[in-house]
Amino acid sequence: MSAVFEAYRPRSINFNKNLCIEQWNVKTYTITNKQEFTSFSILENVTEHLPVWLQQIENGKLPNYKQAFLIVHEAREGVWILLSWWTGGEMVETKVFFSSFDTPNIITDSPYNTNSLLCVWELEVFGHERASWIQHILQNPEYPDFVGYKNDTLNKVL
Repeated sequence: MSAVFEAYRPRSINFNKNLCIEQWNVKTYTITNKQEFTSFSILENVTEHLPVWLQQIENGKLPNYKQAFLIVHEAREGVWILLSWWTGGEMVETKVFFSSFDTPNIITDSPYNTNSLLCVWELEVFGHERASWIQHILQNPEYPDFVGYKNDTLNKVL
């Protein structure tokens, strides 16, 4: 299989808002390959699904800290939805969903099954969240600053 590359173009990465759901803090970000983000109906649909998704996380095997970040990314194929949460001290776990531009009311698991694919723009959010987790939580493990972490957000065009 030969690789197919597309010329890199900057995309807007914007912090949307912090959501507080069932004692979870969820930082929400949007990324778009358009002039501006337009998939607000999908973002709203995702927000409605969050309580169920967060409950499923709480039923998992690893500890969690009720700290998560959500990326809703308008891309070529449709809208990628990445829900990531901190677990096990210094690890982040991610669940990937997808919504088509044609059916914005339907959210499915990633079409790539259990593999989580992250693109270069999404990795920028992960890089920021990593640095924020280190600064506010891991560098002061006896007194983690979850409020500082919650308020440390990213807005960028890359």
